[in-house]
Amino acid sequence: MVRLFNPTCPKCKGVFHVHHDDLRHLHVKLHCPYCDERFFVEESFALVEQDGATWNPAGDNRSKLNT
Repeated sequence: MVRLFNPTCPKCKGVFHVHHDDLRHLHVKLHCPYCDERFFVEESFALVEQDGATWNPAGDNRSKLNT
């Protein structure tokens, strides 16, 4: 099964799917398909992991928002 994570664009707040194994822990910019913004995972407004955990990567200490 393919693992995905869902970042939220810091500019337009659009949520999109990204292949976890290819990009989740690399320091590369993601490309928002809605507004063309390019941003690092750490700049994401919110991030939903495959297991449903939601994080605010841009927040202090990568606070967990919900599980």
